[in-house]
Amino acid sequence: MIMKKNLLFRLCLMMIALLSLYSCIHDEIYSSSDPSSTEYTNKSLWKQDKKYIKNVMKVYAENEAEIKKVNGIPYWNYATTVDSFDESFVAVPVVNEGKVISVMKVPRHGKNIYFYYTHDESDLKFFQGLVFAKYKKAGMADGSIAQTDGIACTRKWMSIWLPDSESNPDPDSGAGHWSTVSIIKCEATKDECIGIALPNGDCDLSGGNEGGYEYPGGGGEGTEPEEEEDPCDKLKAQNINTDYQNKVTDLNKTSVFNKDHETGYSENKNGNFTELTTSDSDALNITVDANTRGYIHAHLNDKASGRYDDQGIQLHRQPIRMFSPADVNTLMLIAGFRSEGDYEDIYGTMISSYGIYTIKFTGTSADIQTGFNTEEWSKDYQKYRIENKYLSLEKLFLTFLKDKMNIQGVELYKIKSNGTIQKKTLSTNNQIETTDCPD
Repeated sequence: MIMKKNLLFRLCLMMIALLSLYSCIHDEIYSSSDPSSTEYTNKSLWKQDKKYIKNVMKVYAENEAEIKKVNGIPYWNYATTVDSFDESFVAVPVVNEGKVISVMKVPRHGKNIYFYYTHDESDLKFFQGLVFAKYKKAGMADGSIAQTDGIACTRKWMSIWLPDSESNPDPDSGAGHWSTVSIIKCEATKDECIGIALPNGDCDLSGGNEGGYEYPGGGGEGTEPEEEEDPCDKLKAQNINTDYQNKVTDLNKTSVFNKDHETGYSENKNGNFTELTTSDSDALNITVDANTRGYIHAHLNDKASGRYDDQGIQLHRQPIRMFSPADVNTLMLIAGFRSEGDYEDIYGTMISSYGIYTIKFTGTSADIQTGFNTEEWSKDYQKYRIENKYLSLEKLFLTFLKDKMNIQGVELYKIKSNGTIQKKTLSTNNQIETTDCPD
């Protein structure tokens, strides 16, 4: 497959779209929901202190006339607490006419929070790319850049697309460039100063509002998200679900594998299944939106093509009875509608005469990459199989995932006929390692 090395994915949550698949599930999604909405949805690149952000939003809404100092709209969905979960700090981009014109920073000191506006070039560039770049490069890092008595500073940086002209911000036009930008947060580590620490060590807590605003939240006891549930636990619960098992039974039949087209279902968050339709080829159509939990489908057996080679031997279509790049793409699209860390229940299941397998997304938002639902990726996968014809299908998929697709955060599980769930991974020397999920 010929494809750009920097695999890009969309920053914004997107509305429903429908597209045909090549040899498996392919889909694409478009446009975003309102980023300035009063309903908070995390669209940043990291886990955020949601409790603090929502409480700050409430205070701002109640006191906007006093707090607002610039002619713009806070884009709360892109607020960042920079991995702080102690209800102490948030930075929010302020947008006017399609451009980030300021960054509103809100530290908390005791029972009060303080609003002030900054125009630091690094902050503005960071949020401009985060909010408006259509794609972002999946490369980020973070680290400590300063540590003095009572003060700790942390920097995060990433590569983002920046347009050469604000009048032509679309990356597809090619009128732009990749740039590395950063955001820095300094926090005091002593009780007398919580929030923004200035270079001289003093605290900036007023921002023009000496008394601050009373914080409606708790005492800052910490709001770190709960630890994610083990995929094995989710798969065990899924496999004893009657509705899910009925769909497995419907698809796990030779008559289904011998059809001219694939068969499958999508599942929503309420546990309702919808049968997938087919396109003009043997491909399936799937609708992916914020309500999608996962999908289950069958891959076909070999089938005579009706064509012959030069020696008069009939050629056969040979679908790969294992997940395809397009299947991974669908899983990524489902993950793209979730906030950071809310991935535990999403899945993709493939049933074929080779067995029953499920893929789970266990990465972060930085690992979400799309663009694999193309004919080129399908051809590249077929070529890879021909070049590595002695590999098992499990090893074929996992090595292609690692070496060709450069994917992190996707795990492969086999569900045996006796109900045993096995995690399949690659060892350091590229051998398949099998680990049974605990009973």
